[in-house]
Amino acid sequence: MTSDKQSPKTLGLDWLRLKRWMFPRGLTITREGKVYLGITLGVGFAAINTGNNLLFLVLGLLLGLIVVSGIISEITLRSMTIKRHIPRYIEADAPFAVELSLKNDKRYAASFGVELRDEIDGKPFRRRCFFLRVGPGEERKVTYRCVLGKRGRAEFQGTIVSTRFPFGLFEKRRFIALTDDIIVLPSRISISMSHPFSKEDWGTHSAVVPGPGDEFRELRQMGHGDDPRRIHWRATARLGKTYIRETFKDARGFVELVLDAAPVSDAAAAMADVEQRIRAAGTLVQDLTGQGIAVRLVTTGECALTARDHREAISLLVHLALIDPIEAGRAPAPVGTSPVAITIGQRAKSRGRAHQISIPKQGDMTDTNEKRPNETPL
Repeated sequence: MTSDKQSPKTLGLDWLRLKRWMFPRGLTITREGKVYLGITLGVGFAAINTGNNLLFLVLGLLLGLIVVSGIISEITLRSMTIKRHIPRYIEADAPFAVELSLKNDKRYAASFGVELRDEIDGKPFRRRCFFLRVGPGEERKVTYRCVLGKRGRAEFQGTIVSTRFPFGLFEKRRFIALTDDIIVLPSRISISMSHPFSKEDWGTHSAVVPGPGDEFRELRQMGHGDDPRRIHWRATARLGKTYIRETFKDARGFVELVLDAAPVSDAAAAMADVEQRIRAAGTLVQDLTGQGIAVRLVTTGECALTARDHREAISLLVHLALIDPIEAGRAPAPVGTSPVAITIGQRAKSRGRAHQISIPKQGDMTDTNEKRPNETPL
């Protein structure tokens, strides 16, 4: 079921795009500029009241300085190319590096005092990047640290380019559209299980990729580099060509996570509890796959995603990052099908043995960044 009504966020972004289309340049008067304008107005009133030619001359010089400031600042902001490099996935509340490169495409004029500020989800980011001088045809790069606290999909919509050059009286800015998407994965929390898993609790399943195992996948013609020990002699004798037996790879040792991501109410505390459950599931996915244990994640009905190691865990973490609690409340309750499972949430059920875990409240979270396995530092 779809609705024709737009969300307030979408309406706000549409209005912002229309405003920027109608007014491609923004202008803000600085504190020094307000003092300067006050002096200019005072000289103007005095010149009109007294008719003194010298005051009119001073007024012309003051107004001319404003015109010159507008022309030079416009030249500074013209003919620029901006590029951005960001990672594809980041963790919520964890700093990551954003690289911005600014190229001055003007042939003769340099740009002075240029500031860059990324706009994320319709809001300017608090950190600015400053370039003192970018010469004609020159490209400069800068890297800053960014932190996003909300899981899900974040959109870098563009970059605000501004300058106070040459006199610092006005700040002129323009918006350059530069769209990049980034997936914010759930942050880690400290969790504890009342019944830790032993190796006897681990299950066995067949992965969906070819490899050594017992479950038959297909017969295919032998190619370069194939193991001769896998030749299927009956098919080879019958068809006159060499065929090998392809099997599904066995992934031994897996844990099933059953996550209920539906809030019990629309209250803020209930939504915060859902976020904690999602963080707990993400922490278990990282810890278990980092130990070489495959993870089977169930969030809706009996549909599941499987990751065999930490390299494949990113698909489960992305799924957790994009979960909508409202849609999860409308979907069937998750049910585990393995003999042993970890259940998270009230509606999470298992057909076998279920282990509940202790999830701390949001205010009791501790930083576990130093315990992340297989993490590459920035």
